[in-house]
Amino acid sequence: MVQVIENVIKGQNKAENALKPSKPPYHPKKAYTYLKRRLNPEYEGGVKRLPFESCLLTTNGTKKNGQKDVREVHIKTRPKWHTDLMEWEIDQTSGEMHPKGVYTSDDFKCSNGKKIKALDKFCKKYQPLYRSRKVSLFFLTFTRANYASLKWNTMSKLVIKYFKRLGIEVRGHIWTAEISDNLHWHYHICVCTNRVDFSKTGIPPSLKFDALWGQRTEIDFVKKNVRHYMAKYFAKCNSRAIGHRSYGISRKLK
Repeated sequence: MVQVIENVIKGQNKAENALKPSKPPYHPKKAYTYLKRRLNPEYEGGVKRLPFESCLLTTNGTKKNGQKDVREVHIKTRPKWHTDLMEWEIDQTSGEMHPKGVYTSDDFKCSNGKKIKALDKFCKKYQPLYRSRKVSLFFLTFTRANYASLKWNTMSKLVIKYFKRLGIEVRGHIWTAEISDNLHWHYHICVCTNRVDFSKTGIPPSLKFDALWGQRTEIDFVKKNVRHYMAKYFAKCNSRAIGHRSYGISRKLK
């Protein structure tokens, strides 16, 4: 139990430190044990509502006045649960554990920790290949998700399909949902492919998805370090669309 919680906390710390300079200061080895979980009394007050197109069905949708099929997606801007953990410092000589106090986590920190762990896996696989110029990395943004013409699950599959239509082998992808402070709900996806050169022709029009998505989209090449490029999108978001996944990664990274 101690080891499991320790791994979760490490992921959370990575999320919180993702935007900080490299080489963080050394910390003694720590462990955590579970104390209790409690409902955040401010949670309900932080649930916001966005209009959601009727073609994008959601279990959190509602009809208004029994007339036009106007639906809403519920956005939580505050964590629902707080989890209290006892923090221990481990003497690396004797192995003794000394209590340091109570560390409070929440479902946002836990989710961000898992997202950063997935991002680390993606970057560990493809950053060396990118440096050796064996792969290309594309970064795409899809805006106004609640007004889009397609569900994100469908759109993300079409993105991969359209790369393959051009004869470009896709090695893997990772995506994250982001909801800004003004409740702008959008998606970012990074696609790794075999090395391509569009320096003379530019990115093909078929890889620009405004018409399919029904809202503004952007596409560009990732430049330099892929993790530094993407970490801010994976770590900074503290809002979630209830009933919708906040990130995803390829099952296999080739």
